[in-house]
Amino acid sequence: MFYFMGMRFKYKSEKDTEATSTDCIFDTKIRGIFENFKKDLNPNVKHNSLLFYLTEHKIWFNTNWGQVDHVFISVFMDKCAHWILVHFDINTWHLDVYNSSFKTIRVVAVFDAVEPLQNIIPHLLRQSNVLNFLLPESSLSCRLHKDILHQTNG
Repeated sequence: MFYFMGMRFKYKSEKDTEATSTDCIFDTKIRGIFENFKKDLNPNVKHNSLLFYLTEHKIWFNTNWGQVDHVFISVFMDKCAHWILVHFDINTWHLDVYNSSFKTIRVVAVFDAVEPLQNIIPHLLRQSNVLNFLLPESSLSCRLHKDILHQTNG
């Protein structure tokens, strides 16, 4: 699903829409700094390796976040050994979360896995100045999509 959606946007089947993606290391780095981030919400603290994802070609086929409308982020839920897909719509300041295993993965666990992204991405975007519009001061809103295909094998 992640590959298909990423390629669909990359090759512009959606008119006038551009997208990029991150690798799994991006999510790992976000989660790695989240506990310290919660203690000290200083927006001037720079995380150069994370800012590099927003501004440079950190991974193959990656595009500067200032040139796209959508970012696809793969998130690994360590405790559940399960992957979810997060779609960040930059224009609406919103995260759409796709979980293919509702039977075995609780909604609370999914939102816990996304919380670091909700809070750290806005600070990274403010620090990087890659977007050409005034950014909201709030964290990202989040919605869990239940209208997707689900795994039936547990």
